[in-house]
Amino acid sequence: MTQDIILSETKKLRGVPPLPAEAAQRLGSIHSAYSLGYQVATTTEELEAIIPKLNSVSAELLGFALEGVGTGLAQQDVFTPTVCNRVEAFVKGPGAAYENFVYVGLGLILGNKKLPIEPYLKSLSLIRSWLVLDGYGFQHGFTHWQDYLQGQPIPEVLTGYASQVFDQGMGRSIWFINGTDVTLISQTISAFPPERQVNLWGGLGFACAYAGGVDQSTLEALRVAAGSYDTILTQAAAIATKSRQLLGNPSRYTQLACQVFCGTGTETADETINKMLKSLSINATTNGTTLNRESWQPYRIHLIRQKKIALLT
Repeated sequence: MTQDIILSETKKLRGVPPLPAEAAQRLGSIHSAYSLGYQVATTTEELEAIIPKLNSVSAELLGFALEGVGTGLAQQDVFTPTVCNRVEAFVKGPGAAYENFVYVGLGLILGNKKLPIEPYLKSLSLIRSWLVLDGYGFQHGFTHWQDYLQGQPIPEVLTGYASQVFDQGMGRSIWFINGTDVTLISQTISAFPPERQVNLWGGLGFACAYAGGVDQSTLEALRVAAGSYDTILTQAAAIATKSRQLLGNPSRYTQLACQVFCGTGTETADETINKMLKSLSINATTNGTTLNRESWQPYRIHLIRQKKIALLT
């Protein structure tokens, strides 16, 4: 059974109404980009040949294709291991600029197959482990939604901030599995305990802004539906905008989400990011890695700080 059929059946079971034409086209393009990346990774022997084979993918969708590459390479490492770890070799070589997407892809295959994640959390750097957790959480919400969106457990091996990153990834999945439907999104997230909703809204907001697929009226309705979590949408949209700026792959959907969630003439994306980075520095010296709702920061702000430091040096 193909992923398209699985997703179609899932939406029927979840009562997702037919997608508006624009959303259907956009989410379909994202799925096609991811599938191409996966196919290229699993059929290409030479790692240096992978990126050139993705030249048909538009710049704004390349990240999704590279998540597919990460999934394909990781699948080979897990099920047909060789002396060379393909994920590690790729991010050390031709995929060095895209390692964030690749490690999310690694998390996707672990979550899809419900494989142990502990060895990766122990062996990878903190930032990379968060990326893997994001993909892991996304796949649990996307593929195993009956257990994890309805049953609401958190994998027992995840504690502390790791469980929050898992929820941020699962929040991203809600944008796709609920077909961008604002009512279903609000119902899904509001069913969770309040302490988990902040991270779910954060992941949802990032997916909404980065992936897109909806018009201004839908974004405005989502902001209203978020209620007291609307500031989380502001932060998520700002991060999505800054992430695309740093990679040089702007999207009209991300720009629109930034306008709606961050506002124009009030608090721009850069101002929001700077406030978050300043708060992050303060929290790092006072609270260590302990995060609460008031000082909530998605792990992606660490990626932006890391990227800014790299550019400076």
